[in-house]
Amino acid sequence: MASLTVSNILTRARRRYNAVDDNFYSDTELYDLLFDAQSILAKEGWVIEKTYTTPSIVGTRSYLYPVTTLAIKEVRHDWDKLHKVKLQDDPRTDATEPTGKPTSYALWNNAIYLYPTPDTAGSVDENNIEQDYIQIRVYKYPDDITSSDDIIEVPEEYKEDLIAYMLMWMALKDQNSTLSDRYKIQWDEAVYRAKKQRKKRLRGDRNTRVSDYYFGTDNPTIDEFLL
Repeated sequence: MASLTVSNILTRARRRYNAVDDNFYSDTELYDLLFDAQSILAKEGWVIEKTYTTPSIVGTRSYLYPVTTLAIKEVRHDWDKLHKVKLQDDPRTDATEPTGKPTSYALWNNAIYLYPTPDTAGSVDENNIEQDYIQIRVYKYPDDITSSDDIIEVPEEYKEDLIAYMLMWMALKDQNSTLSDRYKIQWDEAVYRAKKQRKKRLRGDRNTRVSDYYFGTDNPTIDEFLL
């Protein structure tokens, strides 16, 4: 199934409101409404899931994660799941810094600290399999919408709810408060449903949407900032 694009949602919303080619609602304005709708669902329900990977760096134990991250589901190193620990469990001292294969991690200031510090660099073998890579599964905030070709980030089950949110504000701008209130009821139900699903996600490992994205070389580590 092809991924839904911004254009798909905008076209549906305009058709529903009989506003095709209507300059009263600009594409830029509808982009903003769509971004807001995804943002609310993301914050209330953690409905956008994504997986980031980056190669481990010898002697580097801290790795920044994207600022759009709302919460971290899990961290793995070389496909092995790491245990989350407290910062006070940091094995590093002013005299020693243990190195080896990471077995645990801690979080601080939008960065992941691996314990112990990696002693092997990440690489890709002859079969294009990643080795000694760091994999991070997160619940995230949506990226900015810059094009009609951008992919909708919330799961497709919220397609009708995104349209309802847009129609709610389109009707309000059109001073049709009765119609706006009708769509608001549908939208409020969607947010409530997202909140309930967030509780289920916190109780289990069921992933509703995960895509792969590389991060690493274009994101400086905290250790690099300290140099």
